[in-house]
Amino acid sequence: MKQQSLNSFFKPSSINPPNPMTKRNSDDVDDDSIISTSPKKKHLNGSEIVEANNSIQRINDIGLFINCDLKNAEKNLILTNLWVPTETYKFPLVEKNKTRNLRFQHRWLQLYKWLSYSEIKQGGFCKVCVVFSKTGGIGGQKLCVLVVKPMDSFKKALETLNNHANHEYHKLALLKADSFLSICMQKEPEIINSLNEERNNQVIENRKRLTYIIECVMLCGRQELALRGHRDFGSISFDNQSNVNEGNFREILKYKTKDIDHMKHFLSSDYRNKYISPVIQNEIINSCGDIILKKIVREINDSGYFSVLADETTDVSVKEQLTLCVRYLVGTGKDINIHESFLKFTEVVSLTGENLASSILNGLNSCGINCDNICGQGYDGASNMSGHIKGVQTIIKAKYPKALYVHCVAHTLNLAVSSASIDESDLEPKVKTLKRLCATRWVQRYDAINDFVELFPYVVISLENISEWTDASSVDANLLLKSMDSTFLISLQVIKVLFSYGLPLCKQLQQIEIDLREAIGTAVDNVNALKILRHNIDVEFHKMFEKAKKMAEFLDITISIKRLNKRQQNRANPLSNDKNEVEPETYFRITICIPFIDAFIQQLEDRFLEHRNVFNGFQCLFSYDSDDTLVEFDELVKFYFPDSDIDTVRAELQMWNVKLKRLNIQPKTGLDALKYCSELIYPNLSKLFRIFCTLPVSTATPERMFSCLKRLKTYLRNTMKEERLNGLTLMAVHRNIPISAEEVIDELTKKKRKLNFVL
Repeated sequence: MKQQSLNSFFKPSSINPPNPMTKRNSDDVDDDSIISTSPKKKHLNGSEIVEANNSIQRINDIGLFINCDLKNAEKNLILTNLWVPTETYKFPLVEKNKTRNLRFQHRWLQLYKWLSYSEIKQGGFCKVCVVFSKTGGIGGQKLCVLVVKPMDSFKKALETLNNHANHEYHKLALLKADSFLSICMQKEPEIINSLNEERNNQVIENRKRLTYIIECVMLCGRQELALRGHRDFGSISFDNQSNVNEGNFREILKYKTKDIDHMKHFLSSDYRNKYISPVIQNEIINSCGDIILKKIVREINDSGYFSVLADETTDVSVKEQLTLCVRYLVGTGKDINIHESFLKFTEVVSLTGENLASSILNGLNSCGINCDNICGQGYDGASNMSGHIKGVQTIIKAKYPKALYVHCVAHTLNLAVSSASIDESDLEPKVKTLKRLCATRWVQRYDAINDFVELFPYVVISLENISEWTDASSVDANLLLKSMDSTFLISLQVIKVLFSYGLPLCKQLQQIEIDLREAIGTAVDNVNALKILRHNIDVEFHKMFEKAKKMAEFLDITISIKRLNKRQQNRANPLSNDKNEVEPETYFRITICIPFIDAFIQQLEDRFLEHRNVFNGFQCLFSYDSDDTLVEFDELVKFYFPDSDIDTVRAELQMWNVKLKRLNIQPKTGLDALKYCSELIYPNLSKLFRIFCTLPVSTATPERMFSCLKRLKTYLRNTMKEERLNGLTLMAVHRNIPISAEEVIDELTKKKRKLNFVL
């Protein structure tokens, strides 16, 4: 009987193909069955077909599997053994295409490996999406062409296929297909699953149980919650009377599975304890991070060009962490956008330029990024990063000459707030707290100065009260009160006005989609506005002086000039040695306000000089007046495309400018221009625009990661290793990247385990 059973098992099963109009029951077909038929065979166009119920159906036609509940064997068949028309096959002329005489093209099947043709539906389908895609895009839109409906209109076939290839649900389906096929190749002989049904059910149950655990880990990771608890060991207690806090992960898991009896038994079992232990948590976190990173790297390599952004900080365990991010383009046509994505934290032991450069390049290579496509570097102005001899940018540029260095022009807000709340008062100020004066961020400087001016009366009252105390703080309070003299009050008002001019510039430079052209234009506008202020300094400073006088009245002092000597060395004396001949307003306008404004203007112009030099070569892409301005453009073309013909690129540039004039378009940014610049018509200009958009403007994104680092690696979690840290950071930062528990399980199955998860 055993021999007979085995012989009958190995015989091919004879079942009917699934009816596309009928939803199949899970017990209709065995997992390991093979779709085959045995009716009368005929021939049509030299290919084998079968006839059933007066309708012609081809064996393994993808049209048979649309809108069906597919078994694993059927999924494997669709991905590996679908019917493919021969090169001599003549595709039928569909009714809607008869006016243009358009047919399905065999070359499309060669160009898009995921494309399959259905003779039954007379159109094309994406075989990976037919198997794995359930919803499409953001919001879960319904799937349509190439998934549940055939692509049978061929007027814009290539555009339809290209758009489909860029959909996120299609990319996710490709990942699922790759994981599914790899699992199928690694699993034991299929006869094992068929002969041992109990094992099959156990595998399904194991995956289901692990799904709950993975979802809880991902929830904690997305929300930046600590997983570990004070008593994070042993079996989970489901006693409602227990007051023991078992940590976020265990408490969430208990709440999620409290009504599932078999999960209670599973989680309470010591044998299953290792699947809720910190070890499996780490593996799940690392798997989630790897999946997200692979999706990001795939986008980076597909974009063609990228810029590296890096910055360094010290974490809570006093370890130097290098933050590695990249700037690149995603999408095509009108849907193209600039992305800046975090890759990883790398612990560095030395802050020399050589060591940091090695850490950056090794970090990119370890992620799987092709460093030959690097076109820009974005760092701060520290000598070890920007140095022209042994700096990071010089070392990397020596190896990759096209990696232009762009000094960071802006920084993100520094969330360092000092609480000094004042609640008891008859007045109602707009702000309640003072802020620290950040040394590198203009937005924070403006907020700190503005809040200090707003709360000035409260600050004075507080210092007067503290000065009456009997401890050491009274001395400090007295010193601060005495330091609020005329020079301090005037300087405070001047700084407040100047920082208000720098506020719009700083906010603009923090945007991800800004490029050098827009950044330089905003800086020029800022400088011109300051020059107008400088031109009308008499009127503008009078307003500042009157506000300072009101603050002085609250301090019971008068705005006055300090004593001047004949030989003045440490104090300005521009007009006369006799202080009675100089008005205080005139004195402070000349000695404080005007020098401050002039220095501010000079600082802005010097700061953006380097960026103007980088932008000059790209200026002709937006507009040019004569051939004299094309010299820098020619140098730019030779730098990036040394083998190209200059005349051909110039012809593209002239055609491009004619198009801009004809359409009356003046692109504000490189991204706006790229949306109108067809890669087919302007291949060289399109590449230059992509490079220009990819060039970094600021290191705002790496510095944003510092805040995430502080939230994740705290004093209570200061022993966290790099791999776990990177996995948690990737989950917390890249919330827009979808990831499912099934993907994580497939990643975990790559390692041998006592409990089997491979179907």
